[in-house]
Amino acid sequence: MTNIAVAATDANTENALPPPVILLVDDEASILSSLKRVLRPKGYTLITAESGAEGLRLLEEHPVDLIVSDMRMSEMNGAQFLGKAKERFPDVMRILLTGYSEITATISAINDGGIYHYLQKPWDEQDLLLTIQRALEQQHLKKEAVRLNELVRKQNEELQTFNARLEKQVQARTEEIRQTVMFLESSQAEIKLNFLTMLKVFSNMIEL
Repeated sequence: MTNIAVAATDANTENALPPPVILLVDDEASILSSLKRVLRPKGYTLITAESGAEGLRLLEEHPVDLIVSDMRMSEMNGAQFLGKAKERFPDVMRILLTGYSEITATISAINDGGIYHYLQKPWDEQDLLLTIQRALEQQHLKKEAVRLNELVRKQNEELQTFNARLEKQVQARTEEIRQTVMFLESSQAEIKLNFLTMLKVFSNMIEL
């Protein structure tokens, strides 16, 4: 069963960033309840799923910043789920909850699922909160880097367009000046020719 808990927001913070969205995946309702109890006071938007398949469906439907998944689940374990999540949604951060006896599966999750961190159950609440906070900070830095790279790319494109437009304007102005110079040179030659013609006429008149 899917459960979405939206964090309360202050009406006076219209320009504030939306709260991070965390997907909690575990086939035990009690574990999901415990996670929500710990995370809800931090203002996160929480989405819960009781299986890996449901988690993948929710990833398709909602923009998610972070996944916290249990390892031991029926049908699809946490390593398998996080591996598929990485393939489809590589930008989403991933944290695994695992038991002491699941070292082999944890290594698989690290290698195949590309997890950011893993926590052993029962988890320490402060450790859990700190790990999630750091993961979300890294997620924010990645998004900010992408945003800045896109901004630089657009500015470079605008600069190239401006330079191309300026170059065309310079070429047009240069051609205009060249045409003007040619016109002036032609006019000067014509005036000189007329002047010489007039001198010749006056010279002939004087001889007469």
